Amino acid sequence: MPDKDLKKLKRGELLEILLQQNLEIERLQQELKEAKQQLASRKLAVEEAGSIAEASLKLNGVFEAAQAACQQYIDNVKLRSAAQEESCAAMERAAKEKCDQMITNAQREADAYWEQANQKIQQVLHQSEDLRKLLSL
Repeated sequence: MPDKDLKKLKRGELLEILLQQNLEIERLQQELKEAKQQLASRKLAVEEAGSIAEASLKLNGVFEAAQAACQQYIDNVKLRSAAQEESCAAMERAAKEKCDQMITNAQREADAYWEQANQKIQQVLHQSEDLRKLLSL
């Protein structure tokens, strides 16, 4: 999946992809374990192998191929995981910036409302004083 598509995914979707990749790793590791058990349990036929050295070379080739396949898959999972973590971190930073902006806006609005309320209170007090002066005359 291209990086652009990964960046568009939601956090839950990214976690689901990671979970699927982990399940795939476990499945492949199980297959490798079973293949190793089968290889260990089989007896190499001397007629087929030709010699112990030739049989050893055949076994080494199988194990090397299995190891290379496992390593390639693990490297791919690590690469994708790093890209997904980077994408999640970017989304988290964007959300934090948006929250900070919302807090700043809310504070500014609250200050404006407070100023208006304070002015109205001052007007009422001033009118009340004027009314008292008129009544006391």
